[in-house]
Amino acid sequence: MKTQLYILKMISIFLLIVGCSSNDDNSQNSMVIGTIELSGSDTAILGNSLTVANIYDSAFSVTGTNSSVVLLDENTTIENGELNSTDFSNGFVIVAAQFDADDNAAVEKTISMTIVKDGDSFSYVCSTPAISAADNTDCGLGYSVDKIAKLIVFNDTTVINVDSGAILLMNGTIDYN
Repeated sequence: MKTQLYILKMISIFLLIVGCSSNDDNSQNSMVIGTIELSGSDTAILGNSLTVANIYDSAFSVTGTNSSVVLLDENTTIENGELNSTDFSNGFVIVAAQFDADDNAAVEKTISMTIVKDGDSFSYVCSTPAISAADNTDCGLGYSVDKIAKLIVFNDTTVINVDSGAILLMNGTIDYN
């Protein structure tokens, strides 16, 4: 499972740099609009919110698990398993996952997130329960991914900057029904 979590941790960085292998599942909904409010010291650089405009909910081809959903900014989409962006200098990719007993995972929930601001990349992770692959940072009780209801909740969700150790709190609800 440590390998799977590491893959989730690195997929957001990978997605921003190169396209993924092609696949026929095109379950992206570009009509989704939602906002995730941010707080923490990194907001001086990143800003106070992320606007989610695109969601890829059949993310197996890009994340390796059916339990994940990829949240993207307005300039970034995934088409046929490949990342497409009109602005690689500013954007974000959030891989949000919640596992069930069938997944046989060592964790219940994870977030792997990369935010690119003015060409600089900032990577964040967490898992519940906290494990070393997620820098021992627990996402918190208020984080959930419900693929059936098509609802992702960030309620005082804690992620850690993998380079600086700075904590970022995320708040918002993404309803992609």
